[in-house]
Amino acid sequence: MDQTFDASIYVRAPIINIANGVTLANALVAACPETAPENVAKACTKLKAAAEAGQKALTTRRRVNGALSEDDVRVLDREADASIGALRMRLIATSMLPEGRFPQARRAGELVKELFGDDGLSFLTAEYPVQNTVMASIAAHIEEAGLKPEIDAVAGPEFLEQIGNVLPRYDAMVRDKLQKETAATSNLATYVRAIQSAIVSYATKVAGMVDEDEPETVESVRKALRPLDVHREASARRAQGGAKGEATSGAPAASPATGAGADGAGELTAPV
Repeated sequence: MDQTFDASIYVRAPIINIANGVTLANALVAACPETAPENVAKACTKLKAAAEAGQKALTTRRRVNGALSEDDVRVLDREADASIGALRMRLIATSMLPEGRFPQARRAGELVKELFGDDGLSFLTAEYPVQNTVMASIAAHIEEAGLKPEIDAVAGPEFLEQIGNVLPRYDAMVRDKLQKETAATSNLATYVRAIQSAIVSYATKVAGMVDEDEPETVESVRKALRPLDVHREASARRAQGGAKGEATSGAPAASPATGAGADGAGELTAPV
């Protein structure tokens, strides 16, 4: 059996995207020798942490990408505006009735003032988070002050029922948008580079375990680094397949260093 070992092939960062980078890192962690020295174990722990951070970032990106579209957001915003506006209009209309014949007219006017103040519905022109906060505060006041039975009697139960339906959806929309904006500032390439760096650091230390006078160390290291060999071989096959496709169709094949990988959000980097 060939007991020579070429450590140089493990000091180059693998070509990965965030998805297959996490997979590769986890495979290396799983293959870490149980009797690894302290420096290898420490590098393995850092590699695991980099994989976990990358997985979390990828999960966030996928969740964000599944959020409401801008058209959905506008439709929901109009529904919420109309629901709050309808309650206020109903109370105002009731307050305009003759108090002598309709005792609820006076209370309806008081409720308009209590719920909407002097600014009325001006908050509905503010940004979504502001609208969400104000609408939530109105709903909270109604609940805390026990106004629901009174409002239902004056305006009808349909109004608060609709508001109770739309506000949770509006709140979820605002949270999704804020999360999307936050995630947009987070570049997955940062996590890719962190995983690459952790892989190189770990692989270098594992390779350092080789003592060619002790054949069993060579086999142990090869086994530990086998996930990297498999990844490199698979990348080579894909590159070869792409080159064949280019020769056949005349269309340029995607470069393995820049093309988007499955579930990788297009985040690939070349070797360093």
